[in-house]
Amino acid sequence: MKTLAFVTIVVFGFFSFASTLTLKSNAIVSGKYVTLYDLAATFSGISVQTLKNFKVAFAPQPGTYYVIDAKSVKIRAEREIKWLDVLLTSTEIKISSRAFTIGVAKIQRALSTKLATEVFITDFPTVRIPTSDCEIRIKNISEIGDKKFALVEISANDTNTYVNVEFETRAIGKVNRMDKIPKVVNSYLKKRFEFSLTNRISGLRFDFIDVGKPFGISKHLMGVPVNFILSSKVAKSAVLKYVVHDYENVVVASRKIGYGQKIENDLLRLERLDVYATTTAYATSFKACVGKLAVWSFLKGQVISLKGLKSPPAVITGQILIAYISYPAMMVTTFVRAMQNGVVGQVIPVRNVENGYMLYGVIEKGPKIRIYSGGE
Repeated sequence: MKTLAFVTIVVFGFFSFASTLTLKSNAIVSGKYVTLYDLAATFSGISVQTLKNFKVAFAPQPGTYYVIDAKSVKIRAEREIKWLDVLLTSTEIKISSRAFTIGVAKIQRALSTKLATEVFITDFPTVRIPTSDCEIRIKNISEIGDKKFALVEISANDTNTYVNVEFETRAIGKVNRMDKIPKVVNSYLKKRFEFSLTNRISGLRFDFIDVGKPFGISKHLMGVPVNFILSSKVAKSAVLKYVVHDYENVVVASRKIGYGQKIENDLLRLERLDVYATTTAYATSFKACVGKLAVWSFLKGQVISLKGLKSPPAVITGQILIAYISYPAMMVTTFVRAMQNGVVGQVIPVRNVENGYMLYGVIEKGPKIRIYSGGE
């Protein structure tokens, strides 16, 4: 009996230490779940399948991580898997998820197949998935105003991700070099803008580039959707972003101009400026400014806004003018003094220079006053 008892103890001890597993301090996962296999640095006496079937938690979102308590994993694993001895290398385990970014060209090809026409992606959110292997399905096509949208389903690792994609189907040209794209865009816009590319694409092989319809991104930024074609297939889809420049000779103040000051040639100069997307009503010649009055103050070098100028009155207070009144057989004229400023067509009070009578008349070109009423 004693011998048997001794054998039983030995057998128990053998099995209790036959299965061991050492936990990692950092683990990178690619599946939907974090398994014990993902967390194992080394293991023996236990099958791979058993470890893969042991789910610890849901995997973090692609490209992110979280931290779990290593001791909690140890307690649970030793409780649920018989004879397993779990060794720790740290108190916490950092769990990260692999991240693969969906290429826009994949979406472009799926849309082109669905619509049986060439497609240019104009807006596509960055989508990260835990594996490079995915399936793309176009679920719905819609239009709001002049914009086209597609609801796209991306399936990876038994998980579906849905994103809205904005796209265009209109091509405006084809080029064999990237530096020729601005010429195509200007031809479409019927403008002569200058463009500065902000997101350069280098090292890409292509036979030619299909250029889509440009669109505004911000006040000074324009987007141009393009497809790089290689061997009759879309190798890459992208939105090229350009800072747009529109240079013109603009009238600016050559020195400070005060409120109410009459604009003369010596107060102005021309300066070549970028006026793209400006909201200022600027002038490109002195003719539009000279002779007018400033209703704003302008600093030296400031663009002269036409909104800050006004035409001087045709008549100013105190000015001596010819006034007349017509009768069927005669016209009577006299000299009058303007009692207020006025423009052509305005009724103003005037005073007869000879007798001091106050009269009212309409300012006409000349300027002169046509009297229609009066009194002492």
